[in-house]
Amino acid sequence: MSKYKNLISWLVMAVFMITIMLPITPAYAFSVSDLLGQTSGSSDSGGATGMSTGQGMLNILLGLIMGKFMGNAFNTSTDGSAKGNSASGLMNAAQKELVGFYAEWWGTDTSSYDSMMKNADAIKTIAPFWATMQADGTVTDRGGNDHSLVAKNARQKNISVLLLVNNAKQDGDIPPIHTVLSNPALRAKAIENFEAYIKKYDLDGINIDFEMVPAEDRDNLTAFMRELYARLKPQGYIVSLDVFPKQDESNDVAAAYDYAELGKYADKIMIMTYDNHGTWSGPGPIADIRWVENNLKYALKFIPKNKLYLGIAAYGYDWSSQGVQSLEFKAVMDLVQRNSKEVQWDDTSKSPYFSYTAADGTAHTVWFENSESLKYKLALITKYDIAGAAMWKLGEEDPAFWPVLRDKFRK
Repeated sequence: MSKYKNLISWLVMAVFMITIMLPITPAYAFSVSDLLGQTSGSSDSGGATGMSTGQGMLNILLGLIMGKFMGNAFNTSTDGSAKGNSASGLMNAAQKELVGFYAEWWGTDTSSYDSMMKNADAIKTIAPFWATMQADGTVTDRGGNDHSLVAKNARQKNISVLLLVNNAKQDGDIPPIHTVLSNPALRAKAIENFEAYIKKYDLDGINIDFEMVPAEDRDNLTAFMRELYARLKPQGYIVSLDVFPKQDESNDVAAAYDYAELGKYADKIMIMTYDNHGTWSGPGPIADIRWVENNLKYALKFIPKNKLYLGIAAYGYDWSSQGVQSLEFKAVMDLVQRNSKEVQWDDTSKSPYFSYTAADGTAHTVWFENSESLKYKLALITKYDIAGAAMWKLGEEDPAFWPVLRDKFRK
């Protein structure tokens, strides 16, 4: 009898060792036999299997061991907190995604590229600002670095590349964006040009960044996105859209974005929850956390959470009587050091700021975003379980962003 007990013990240990070396499967529907590539006989009439009592007991034992092992593997986060669905025992939170907006302001500007390559382990997608749609439906290239090489190197880092297209600025009585959106033929022409651009550089899709769209073009913008989606989606391309934030439909600069309808024709929607204060206002937070959350809550009434991305700012503004200047984080820190200032913290808005007096006697106030303010934004992604974040822009950020971002988005 002892011999048989030893044999069974060795058999249990052998099967267990084989089991733990198999690829982990995030579902528990498989039996041990399935995982080992075995099948059990069954009658043609669908009766009980021919499993022996010994096999049944072995499967039960291994099932208990595997359930404990796999449950721990899948339902515990890095901080040890349970993340699983108590009803199913499975993970209920999808991997969050970081989208990095990418821009080259002059021919030798590699700040976005350098940030992408250095932090590729946290970035899933980039949206390079390479093109502008004109009033006649043509698309002009904004220049910059070798687009094909950027796309190739991004893909080698497992990063998707979406062409960011904006709309030409108004220089007359009629906004160029209205001219295109209100004309079905021009919409079709623009879409054809977008498709050609994407294919020219072998990109993964598109990011539409149409801003200051007249409220009267609300339905036209929806029609454009419906037509674009119908053209690109069947070919396997990603279709994404940037939208202005709002908390009701009375916001005229955001009225053209019909959240509910646009959500049907985009895979990803980036809500631009930054510029709470800017060139049009007095000094204040770039992204007051209360304002950000209220905009997010409103968007979630209409846009599926698995399509929604929270806009994250990586920059600041310097206000003075001479105007408002946009600053990347490094320039902000240079001002702090040069003027021997300490950064203050506004706990209400969860934002950093400081004031200084320039050499000419002009008073300045600077508000910006840093790694501390970032944490509060990322907490909203967890709280509302949305798809991820979209940061404007790569290369302008606080270097201390990245340990925080990696905790959330590491691939």
